[in-house]
Amino acid sequence: MRGNRSNRLLVALVFLAAVLTVACGATYSSPPPEPAYGDMGGSRYDRMRILAGRLVDRLQATRDELRSTRVSEAETPLLTDLLERARRFRDRMEDIANPPRYVRDDVNELDRLARDYDARTRYLRASPQAVESWRGALDTLDRMRRLASGSDVEPPPGSRSTVPPYPASDTPVFSGSALEDLRRTAHEVVVRASLARDTVERAGPGYGDTDRRLLADLSYFVSGARELDSRVTAATVDRRDVAPFVDRLSDDARRVDSALRSSTAFSRAGSDWQEVLRLLDRLSEMTR
Repeated sequence: MRGNRSNRLLVALVFLAAVLTVACGATYSSPPPEPAYGDMGGSRYDRMRILAGRLVDRLQATRDELRSTRVSEAETPLLTDLLERARRFRDRMEDIANPPRYVRDDVNELDRLARDYDARTRYLRASPQAVESWRGALDTLDRMRRLASGSDVEPPPGSRSTVPPYPASDTPVFSGSALEDLRRTAHEVVVRASLARDTVERAGPGYGDTDRRLLADLSYFVSGARELDSRVTAATVDRRDVAPFVDRLSDDARRVDSALRSSTAFSRAGSDWQEVLRLLDRLSEMTR
């Protein structure tokens, strides 16, 4: 009876070894599946993320040119809404740890708004720079729509990825004094930007439309700075997760700086804003 139990145990071990051998063979011979983010595959998601950033750049360039050339008829609430929605979509796409679930629906809504704006402003006269930027936005949206529909679409020349598409196993992580410095600097950006925003806001109704738009841009910047501040307080802070937010804030800050310098509020808010720019340069160095 003891001998029969030993034989059964030996047979079971041989069978288990064979099963493990087959399973391991299947594991190593088959490529891993492509990661899925929301309703898009990994590599297509990364291309969509790059296009989302380019769309915001083209829309922002369009609005800036319309402002500088004073084409007020084209700077409509619809364009503002389109830009804000594009910014939110870009921000969600960059958060690869929590990607949007319905990318196709978001792209279709952006495309609908853009076509509506284009139809309403088609016969307005604008500078060649504004027209070129708007055409670039439409081209980017067309690529996004085709990519969302399943076509093989590449970003236009000159587009660049701001973050790696997938986390790597050797991701550098902030720790110790470097992490403390990062958190302190990010929080100081929020403090100084809020002071600059509050200074402009206290000016009240005495300022014109330009200063009200500046206040809206400052408020948007402060929201982005708070998002960065929140991210760097996490238990684990990955350099590659932080870098795209720092780059985006720096781009937004340069646009705000240009508008602020031409505003009557610069004499009051300028010192705080210059400190914001200095702190962002520091963050850029830390996240390289």
